[in-house]
Formats: sequence, C-alpha cells, structure tokens
Amino acid sequence: MQFIAKDEQSFRKVREMNGVYVDKTQHINKVFKEGTYFFMARPRRFGKSLLCSTLAELFAGNRELFKGLWIDGLESTWEWEKYPVLHLDMTNTVGQTAEAVEKNIASQLLELANNFNIIFACTLPINEMLRQLVTKIYSSTGKQVVLIIDEYDKPLLDVLQHDKTLIEAVHDVLKLFYAPLKPLSPCLKFVFITGVYKFAKTSIFSTLNNLNDISFDIPAGELVGYTEQEIERYFSEHRVALAATRKETLEECMQILRSNFNGYHFGIDVNNGTLSQSVYNPFALNYVFSKQQLIDEWFASGVPTSLVKTIAYEELQSLDPYCLHTELKILKTSCAPGAMSTLTMLYYAGYVTMKSAKNYVRDDKSIEVKVDLAFPNVATSHSFTQLLLPLVLAKDLSAIDQLARKTYRALADQMCDQLQELLNDYLAPISYLALKKSRGQDPHENLYQVAFYGLFVSAGAITQVEDATNQGRMDLSVHLAKTIYIFELKMDQAGAVAIQQIKQRDYAAKYRHQGKKIYAIGINLSSEKRKINELVWEAL
Repeated sequence: MQFIAKDEQSFRKVREMNGVYVDKTQHINKVFKEGTYFFMARPRRFGKSLLCSTLAELFAGNRELFKGLWIDGLESTWEWEKYPVLHLDMTNTVGQTAEAVEKNIASQLLELANNFNIIFACTLPINEMLRQLVTKIYSSTGKQVVLIIDEYDKPLLDVLQHDKTLIEAVHDVLKLFYAPLKPLSPCLKFVFITGVYKFAKTSIFSTLNNLNDISFDIPAGELVGYTEQEIERYFSEHRVALAATRKETLEECMQILRSNFNGYHFGIDVNNGTLSQSVYNPFALNYVFSKQQLIDEWFASGVPTSLVKTIAYEELQSLDPYCLHTELKILKTSCAPGAMSTLTMLYYAGYVTMKSAKNYVRDDKSIEVKVDLAFPNVATSHSFTQLLLPLVLAKDLSAIDQLARKTYRALADQMCDQLQELLNDYLAPISYLALKKSRGQDPHENLYQVAFYGLFVSAGAITQVEDATNQGRMDLSVHLAKTIYIFELKMDQAGAVAIQQIKQRDYAAKYRHQGKKIYAIGINLSSEKRKINELVWEAL
C-alpha cells in the first residue's frame, strides 16, 4: 500500500516520499483564480498547513512537484510564473508573554530575510520588519511577493485562558504585525491567511476591506477534508485492507468510517441554502488507514478543555448537542477575544458543523440565512461527551463508563424495567452548577435531554435529540442494532401522557421500515426532586 505521511504538512516532502496526496489542485485553481487577499477558517489539524505548503510551491513555480496532478494537465489555467514566497507558520510563534510572541515573529522574519539576502536591523518593530522585507524583495526582484500566513491566530489561542491583560497584550502584538498588509498591496501578488477563529481588531478583518473570506464559499468547501470520491480513489487499497482486518465487507467498513469521520459541511450557497458536499476529517482518517485500526486521534490531539468547561459550567442548560440553531451572519462575524459565543467557538473548532440551512427574505428584500448545527459524526459526539460528563457529574470517567455499559446492556436486552434505576443513578451526582435554577426557574426538560444524550452516546448508541418527523419532534431516539427507543420527557406529568404523545403523533412511523423492535419510553421528571418519578414503556 502507498505510504501515508499522516503527520507531514510539507507538500514537497509528501511528494518526494511518494506519500498519498489527495489532489486538491483543481479546487485551488478554481478558488484562487482571481483576487489578492484571501482568508479561510478551518478547524485545527484539518489540512490548512498542507494547503498553505501546496500554494507556496505553486507560486514558487516548482512544477516538477506537481507532475501527474490536475493542475499540471491540459485543463489547468495555472500560469506557472515564479514569484518570491514568504511562508510564515504562526504555530511556531509560541510564548506565554507578549514579548515572547513578538520575539518569535521577529525571528521568523529575520530567517526569511536571510533567505533573500536582505538585511535590516533586528531591533525594528515587527510591523516595520514585515514592511521592509516585502518592499525590499519587490524592489530587488521586480516581482510581487506571495505572502502565506498559516494559523494567524495561534498566539491568541495559546493565551485565551489567561488573564485579560495578557490576552490584550498578545492581541496588540498581532494587530501591530498585520497592520502593514493593506498598505503593502502594490507589492503583493497573493496573500493567503488561515486560522481557526475570526478575531476582530487584528488588522485583518477590520482594515482589509478587500479581503475575500472564503470560509463559507461553496467552491472552497472541499479545499480541505476528504470527499467520499477522493477516499475511493486515493485510499482504495487501504480501505480494502482495513475491511479485511476487521472481518467486514467493504461497504460495512465504509459505513463505519462514514458514521465516525464524515459529516463536515464548510460551504453554503446563501441563495438557496444548500450546503457543500460533506467531507471526512483528514487527520483522523489518515491515522485510521495508516494504523489499520479504528481509532480517533483527532480529538485526542488537542482536547478543548477550556471550551468544554465553559459549556459545563455556564451554558449546559441551553446546549442541545444534536441540533443547534443560529444565523449565518453571526457565524461570519469576527469577535474580540473572549467575546465569542460558545456556539460559534464550537463551530469553528470543528465540534459541530452545518447540517441544514433555510433562507428568509426580510422586509428590505435582503436574504437572511439560518443554519442548523450538529455534531458531524459519532466519533466527535462521543469524544466530546466523554470529556463533558466528568465535569458535569461528580464521578470520574471510569465510573461513568461502567454505568454506560450497564445502560447499554439493559437497552440491548430490552430490559426496560431497569432503566429508571440506572438513569436516576446517573442523574444523582449531577453537579449543582449544572442543575442550578436559571433565573429562579426550575431546570427545563432540555437539560435532561442533554444529560441522557451524554449517557447514551457514552454507551455507544446512536442517539438523536429533537429527532424530527412530519408530526413533531421526539425528545430522544436511541438506536441499537435490533432495537429503537423513542423517549418523551415530561416535567411533573405522568409517564402515560408521554407515551400517549408518542403514539398519537406516530413517531415510530419514521423507523418502521428498518424492521427493528421499537419501544416508547415515557419519563415523568420531578422538578422538585430533580430525578425520574416514573418511567413507563410500551412496545410499538
């Protein structure tokens, strides 16, 4: 099988090692055909660095590296003119002080200057270093400069959980550094900036009025990540081998990969609300194919502890982990560090993705787009929930896992009489911070939806919150190999009332074609005792 360079982000090295390279050059040719300033936000470890490296080699005119790829073929319109390229990787700009961040940026600029035999004083401020570097290269070569900045916001992300003074100090360093980008326009051929979030007042989104933010553009939707067709083409041997290792058919194996690693939508057509083709998480899939094991390395490679703590202690009551709603313009708006909503942070970090969208025409005839966000796949929802639960419950993960296994066994064996005790054992240690009254009101049903969702997902069951039918929405549906459970939660109402709603609205009709046993579960929640007063069930 062809070698997979799973941790390599250099396009040159991947090609020289004859590693698997999923050809994105046709998308590159289309997206960057016109314009100068481009920005794209994508989750961490999702292929941004490899894309930056590919662009650097393209603009440097290193055509030999692209032999056999689309952009070297007859249909390509790439000019193959050689330009001086400045490629800055801000992941190397680490430091716990603003001074350290500034020093590391200066070090990168000095190294780049040395590559072009340019000398300037190392005592210059970093904005002046950048200005002189670009103008002197332009003057000495007669060529406009290509500037690529990867992970522009990494220095800010490193200090977001520190005190406000440090955040502002690092923010000021970045604002100073990026300030020359607009005045340097005559000297620049092409500028491409990547990041995870859109932070306001960094001199990128506030001053570059000609910046083309392609983060939500349909043509850019497949620039990073793997489509189903690309997996079939570039990983043919790897997926066959994985299926054989797991003793599954190829389709069974692919279905597991789809449910665990597919589901990301990055592009949206605002005119009709359609989304770009879904893509797989490339980092996670590279590990699966290279190790020939079904493991999820993406989540473990950068656990969002601070984000999860925010949700656990501040916004758990408003979090519906299967389907969240917002306006596209809110997702697109840049925010100051510390002012970004949890939902927006979840989206840009890659823990939720766009699942559907609807257009609304306002009175002024402008189009407003509302999007539904959801976990992209089972692996992400499971990993995120596993991290969330210990912060919500007064139990460690091993105790939660043990309870989850018991719950799964009860569901798999259709032992509905065990569920009330198991679920109450689960609810008993929920943190007071999570179950506290909000503005004097008792906890709402959706809080328990979130809690039960966490348990069922941890148990390994495919679980949906607010599962929509043509007659309404189920509170929860839990899917096992041979059984489907439809849960309806009622606060201080008899379980029979919940069962009656499930039957009257015929929620089961959505799943009868699957040939599985279907159970209705009605739960009576006590707002006073904060537990299940009654759990009843009925086979449908």
